[in-house]
Amino acid sequence: MKYLFLTSSFYLFMVLSGCRDDAVPGSFYLSVQVSPDSAGSVIFNKGPHLEGTEIILNAVANDNYEFFAWNHLRDDGALNPLPVTMNSNLNTVAIFLFLDNDNDGLGDSDDVCLNTPYGESVNAEGCSASQLDGDNDGVSDALDQCPDTILGEEVDEMGCGDTDGDGLSNLVDICPNTPEAEIGNINNHGCHIFLGSYREGGVVFYLDETNEHGLVSDIQNLGEVGIVWGCYGTEIYNSNGTSIGTGAQNTLDILAYCNEDSTAAFYAANSVSQGYDDWFLPSHDELDKMHCLSEVIDSISALNGGEDFVFDDHYGYWSSTQDDENFAYFQDFKSGGNCTNSPESYPKRYLYLSVRAVRAF
Repeated sequence: MKYLFLTSSFYLFMVLSGCRDDAVPGSFYLSVQVSPDSAGSVIFNKGPHLEGTEIILNAVANDNYEFFAWNHLRDDGALNPLPVTMNSNLNTVAIFLFLDNDNDGLGDSDDVCLNTPYGESVNAEGCSASQLDGDNDGVSDALDQCPDTILGEEVDEMGCGDTDGDGLSNLVDICPNTPEAEIGNINNHGCHIFLGSYREGGVVFYLDETNEHGLVSDIQNLGEVGIVWGCYGTEIYNSNGTSIGTGAQNTLDILAYCNEDSTAAFYAANSVSQGYDDWFLPSHDELDKMHCLSEVIDSISALNGGEDFVFDDHYGYWSSTQDDENFAYFQDFKSGGNCTNSPESYPKRYLYLSVRAVRAF
């Protein structure tokens, strides 16, 4: 649509004066204005002009404008260039129209997308999201739910591919890089590694933010009866790590400063359960995570030849985190897997509790 911008000059009609200029007898002057001011220019000679002289008015439009009419003419107002015979002083306005075919506010000569649907917001080039396809997948940005699709990848109607070929769109696939060999083992979220899955020698009970690394619990307890934490009265330097990721180092520190060979850390570190030899005693937070998922671990362990957590006199499980030279943290598993409390510092390190090793992958 073409927009007509009018200035106050539009309301000035041509003034034809029959009075000759007193300074130059028999001559007349020409005055021309432009509307809008920045729309263009007019090439003309203002005079003085002798009566009967024919001059030419030539309106030149700037970008995004076109000449429309001279306001002093009712007929042939759009004629350009315009011949004018000077028989009186003449005041006129050259009217220009703004060219914006799709009404998006950007002039047509600057508009990359000339047919923007009405009302849609546009970028600096005059294009709306419905007219753009940033990843060149054939789905407009307005509909594309996966705007960073790899060039050439086949996509669905929402602009999403299936990078790992597991049958789940990248839009809902939490694990879009599943190895081909694991595609048959994925869950509803497209992950082959998930909480409660049996792999890497045990049951997954913790995953990091990548969903590719975490911790597994052994499917069986260590030792036929309860096991002591060990070295009562001896402070184990550096075995104070509580967070996830500190259990392995805690275990090494216990072995370095405690020479007893029947401790919880000793049993965990020397386990070769399921063919793995890098087991360790879980830290405070690692044990807490395992406790929270204990019911799932019990169920999956049973399916794979393992056993439940102990709920008898040895229902407490040792962590590798010491409190001081006499006490260490443990977790009460008697409450089941409801994650109702965190590990406590209660039993002396010479008391017998249960041990369940973990390993990282």
